[in-house]
Amino acid sequence: MPVHFETLEIGQTYERPYLADLWGYGGFQAISRGVVTPAGTNIIILFVTKVKQDALTQYQDYIEDGYLFWEGEEGHGSDRRIVAASDNGDQVHLFYREIHHSPFVYHGQILLVDHELHVDRPSEFVFELPRQDHHGDVFEDVRLHAPELANLAETEREAIIKSRVGQGRFRSLVIRAWGACSVTGARELAILKASHIKPWGKASNVERLDPANGFLLIPNLDTLFDQGLITFQDDGSVTLSSGLLGEDAAALGVHAGLRLRTVFEGNLPYLRYHREHVFQG
Repeated sequence: MPVHFETLEIGQTYERPYLADLWGYGGFQAISRGVVTPAGTNIIILFVTKVKQDALTQYQDYIEDGYLFWEGEEGHGSDRRIVAASDNGDQVHLFYREIHHSPFVYHGQILLVDHELHVDRPSEFVFELPRQDHHGDVFEDVRLHAPELANLAETEREAIIKSRVGQGRFRSLVIRAWGACSVTGARELAILKASHIKPWGKASNVERLDPANGFLLIPNLDTLFDQGLITFQDDGSVTLSSGLLGEDAAALGVHAGLRLRTVFEGNLPYLRYHREHVFQG
């Protein structure tokens, strides 16, 4: 029986043995790799695990804001085929789970929107998930600002685009500067957001890549900061918007005692912009 997805439902969980039986394989070992390319088909299947067993290679793979950030195979065997998938008529389907030894959630067919090929380390890929998996379209900003980017050198243009989708040079530099959440000290990088202080859409190309224009924040603080419901003073202390009601603030773990773990000199002009133009006092 050929590999097919008609009987699978997006958002439902599936085990490898069930899928192997559905597709006519002799055992689940046949689809035990992270990348499966069934012979004679135009199908590429990704089995992605965010938290892996300690003994396995610790790729940085995760879903954020409707996008899969995925590091390719160490041996690079499937890199070129994945990059050329759209041109070749290949479909890429995603099965994803948060932790090993648990069922995979089927996310359907995904679309490659960005990649960076490497030789000495796993290549990096960004896939757009189906619309029902989306929680906002961060690439809309990139499309709106395309004229500003058109005349830049390719490497700089790619770095700027990647700074918006949460990977690349900007995220790496913000992680290097902070190492953990700028407020709480939480260290699980897969959940932390590299957040622009002066919003990406209002920043110059230089500011979009400046790590001083970035905080590393846990998701609730990132959203509140991005929406202007909290801001920070030059001494690092937090200020809450009047629009953030007491009960909501408490439920989100936000209170007047929060503060940045440090404030770098380069943060100050960006913080001033955030207080004056983003914060909803």
